[in-house]
Amino acid sequence: MTKKKRRKKQLEELTIIDDFMFGAVMSEPKLCKPLLESILNVEIERIEYPDLQKVIDKQYQSKAVRLDVYVSDGKGTVYNVEIQTTEKKNLPKRTRYYQGMIDMNIIDKGQDYMNLKKSYIIFICNYDPFKAGRYIYTFKNQCQEDDSIYLGDEATKIILNTKGIKGEISDTLKDTLGFMDGKIPKTEYARELENAVAEVKKSEKWRREYMTLYLRDRE
Repeated sequence: MTKKKRRKKQLEELTIIDDFMFGAVMSEPKLCKPLLESILNVEIERIEYPDLQKVIDKQYQSKAVRLDVYVSDGKGTVYNVEIQTTEKKNLPKRTRYYQGMIDMNIIDKGQDYMNLKKSYIIFICNYDPFKAGRYIYTFKNQCQEDDSIYLGDEATKIILNTKGIKGEISDTLKDTLGFMDGKIPKTEYARELENAVAEVKKSEKWRREYMTLYLRDRE
């Protein structure tokens, strides 16, 4: 039996939780920076060169990774933010693969490993991948025999759940996750995201980009 292909959404049908729309909106540093700050609870000086759907494919035989948002903060820290709307059991392995591909993109063969930058792999899911009801799940490499010891590889993986109900997060982040889950935005930042989505839908530039990406994917 032939599997029926899913109909491609029109640009006007996209929401913030669609990867193209998310990438388009987050290509604005003024919108990307507050999101990272609210997730990490830190201040970021500036965002440099957000790339829409940056492709990392350094080895011919390897599986290419197209990143939704791939940014650096000017201090050597790399942030990869992904949207995940299809519930899959391979999410943990995907974070591992993305981390490896990003590291390969940062250093070339023969370079010192100290050149690897501090990195955050962030997935925003519209489902709860761990069924624990938390807004946010943060993972670092920690010693199993002594939980006071961390590996110190400066690689952090964060998974957010738009349907979360547990955990201490800011009202801004809680409202942002709610907006991504289809709720009406209440905070200023979430309303800015809503307005940005509307602007992308009216933009001829983004319409051309969306069609180009679609044709490229088909090929």
